Amino acid sequence: MKLFEHEAKELLENYGLETPRDNGEEYVVKAQVLAKNRKEHGGVKFASSRKEAEEIASEMRGSEVNGRRVEEVLVEEKVDYSAEYYAAIIYDTDLRKPVLMFSRDGGTGIEDREVEKLVLEDVLQWRIRQFLKENSVESDDIVKLGSALEKLAHCFFEEDARMLEVNPLVKTGEGYVVLDAVIDLEDDASYRHDRDYSERSEFGREKTDREIKAERIDEDDHHGIAGKYTELDGDIAMMLAGGGASLTNMDALISYGGSPANYTEYGGNPPTEKVYRLSKIVLSKPGLEGCWHAGGTANNTDIYRTMKGFCQALEEIEPDYPIVVRRDGPNADKAFELLRETRDKLGLEMELFRNDTPMTETAEVLMEMVDGRNSESSEDEKPEVSTDG
Repeated sequence: MKLFEHEAKELLENYGLETPRDNGEEYVVKAQVLAKNRKEHGGVKFASSRKEAEEIASEMRGSEVNGRRVEEVLVEEKVDYSAEYYAAIIYDTDLRKPVLMFSRDGGTGIEDREVEKLVLEDVLQWRIRQFLKENSVESDDIVKLGSALEKLAHCFFEEDARMLEVNPLVKTGEGYVVLDAVIDLEDDASYRHDRDYSERSEFGREKTDREIKAERIDEDDHHGIAGKYTELDGDIAMMLAGGGASLTNMDALISYGGSPANYTEYGGNPPTEKVYRLSKIVLSKPGLEGCWHAGGTANNTDIYRTMKGFCQALEEIEPDYPIVVRRDGPNADKAFELLRETRDKLGLEMELFRNDTPMTETAEVLMEMVDGRNSESSEDEKPEVSTDG
């Protein structure tokens, strides 16, 4: 779980790190969104008074910063400093160990600069001080800066973080202050902590009810996977089977003019009930214009039992938009017989394809069906023109 800046700072304060106060002569107003380059997109602004800061904050709320809606705003004092550093702790995939990354030149553009690394076998202050000395940090700064980095390391380990980044960590007349922070917590370790953060998606917003419901699908039944669902802004429902092919299929849909309403995938031979629950969630989003149920030729997934779940959801929802199914694998003959029966029973506008038709081509078929229906609707809505003289 990625934390918003104000949440990350509150966590770091618990470990004795300093953050900007909420009172001062000048202020910084920051949109609380999990988006890069906030400042470039109007998400960080400055004010010369508290009144001006509150006015800016009011204008920010409800706006969008780099595609992310602003729900909360952080107002804090503008800090004067004499030096800025970059510090981060991550798990290095090559070393398979946690690593402290440090640069004497923090702030924007850090991704283009060299950083020094220290493998954290343990949180030992003397080793951190030695590391700073090796990287030409002035002796007068080593103790206080080393103490700040040690506190970051304790927070990283004790809070079960996947990543902790402070940029910049600035030097003031009183010590070191965290000006900006990003923390990503390990979801699987949440049971060890008493936290009350709101549910949020990979897009840095609170999870929708449908996303939360989808997560619960796999909680009590680990036969197959059917609980992956991320809501998007489009209007084409996606029922995707498989891993890499799912992303390829999304790209194909977009290339043919479609806009995905969600990303989801199922696999590993999930039972009918789980596919039914996922299908209900996918098909229940308002404003859908079509549904694409696509996947490759399965080896270990019973196509009939998964399509039973999909057909059960269709019978309950009775969608009035075009549907395209492309699937194959074990028990596919029986599955497609059921799909045809469901289509005829409900009068659905549904096209069915097996593995003799490429998956990506069926995305084009769906969009032609959607566009054709929209064209018909436009014709029906045209006002009648009087021919009376």
